[in-house]
Parts: sequence; structure tokens; C-alpha cells
Amino acid sequence: MNEAVVVTGASGGIGKACVTCLRDAGFTVLAAVRNDAQAAALPSGTQSFRLDLSEPASVDKAIEEIRFFDLPVRGLVNNAGASLAGAIEDLSMKSLREVFEINLLGPVQLTRALLPDLRSGNGRVVNIGSGEGFLATPLNAPYCMAKHALEAFSESLRLELAPSGIPVSVVSPGQTETPILEKARASFNELPSQTSAPYLDLVSPRARMAERRGAPPNRVAKAVTQALTSRKPRSRYFVGADSRGAYLLGRVVPGTLRQRFMRSFLGFP
Repeated sequence: MNEAVVVTGASGGIGKACVTCLRDAGFTVLAAVRNDAQAAALPSGTQSFRLDLSEPASVDKAIEEIRFFDLPVRGLVNNAGASLAGAIEDLSMKSLREVFEINLLGPVQLTRALLPDLRSGNGRVVNIGSGEGFLATPLNAPYCMAKHALEAFSESLRLELAPSGIPVSVVSPGQTETPILEKARASFNELPSQTSAPYLDLVSPRARMAERRGAPPNRVAKAVTQALTSRKPRSRYFVGADSRGAYLLGRVVPGTLRQRFMRSFLGFP
């Protein structure tokens, strides 16, 4: 199979699992990484290119590198993500914008630029969502906001691309064994004020418990591969009961009951 799949955030967690799974399915994987060390750690046989989604110029350059491989682009997997722990009033606007660039605006720019390649390659788009794209949680507002917006982007794009025959799927993982939460909590200690501190003490034990129960990244990778290879791909793939539960809480349960449940679960007053 001489077709390429572009995977962002390919250096670890879900992204790295996608690289392996898609390679095993016969695709040539074009893996987006941020530096040479990440490229060296990729599975053998993977083609890599440099991409920093927080920098629009980097996205433009990445498009040139992708086209340099001169392969039909069968799929784009918008996987790269970043989170940031802290209360909204403690976070700088600069850091909030960076989270939006990585989780939303960068993927939008990359997708727009690759649409001609996807059309000619009979391609597909797979966006990696999150349970927090339906159910907002405290101390993680930038990530929740960006993932909510990614849901809207996916839905609009799906409708717009239907006449072109390009399916758009969202893979929605529940709690997964990835380093994104560790990085988010590390950033908490760098906040200039500590309005968040009392709440973090309540949230942390539950977050650690959820992490211990997190699904392995290869479960998400299998859903991504299915979205790219199925004759009739679904618009959404849930990975884990907690992901489906978040969807039901966020989309079906009335707001008052949802807020009451979240306060009770997190131990908030």
C-alpha cells in the first residue's frame, strides 16, 4: 500500500501508537515531530517531518515537506494536543492562546492546506477529540474550550466535505495512558498566583485514580485505523465507557444536574 497518512503529535502516547498501528496496516506514515530527538525515537520505517502547531509558519513549511514525499495522502490524523492546569484567572492569555493554537487553530490550518491532497488521494480526516469536548471540567478550561471548538470544526467540516466524498471522523478517547496530564500539572507550579491551589487538592486524587485506570494508547490507535480503512467510516468512535459517559452527560443531561454531579464527584462545595 503506497499511500501516506499524516499523523501529528507522533512522538508519544496516542500519536506513537497510531504510527505503529497504521504502519502495520500497510500505510506509509508521515509523522510530525518537533525535533530530531523525537524523530529518532519513532518506530523504524517511519518518515518524519518537523511541525510546531503553535507557529503558523511551521505549518506552511510542513506542507512543503509532506508534498516532498510525493505520495497520495490517504489520511490526516490531527492528534497533537496540549493541556494547561490552573484556574482561568491564574492563566496568562499568552499560554491560553498557545493551547488554542496547538489543539485547534494549528489543526485547522493544516487541514485546510492539505484538502487538495486529500481530494486527489481519496483521503479522510480523523480528529482526536476528548470527553472534555462535551463535558467541561475545572482547572482545565483552555483544553476543554479548544476541544469543544474542535467538535464544532469537525461537524462543519464533515458537512462541507460531504460532496467531495471526504469523510471526517472524530475519535473520542476516555482516560488514556498519555503524558499530557503530567505536563499540564507541571505547569501548575509555574503559575504566578495560587487561586487554583485549593481546587487542585480536590481534583488531583480523582485525576490520579482515573489515570491508573486509563486505557492503553493502542486502543485509540485501533479506532483511528478503523476510521481510515472502514468502507463506511463512522462520524464518531468512542474509546472507553468514560468517553461515552462524558458525551451523555455533556449532550443529554440538563445543565443543572450536570453541574450538581460534577461538584459531587470532585468534592467541590
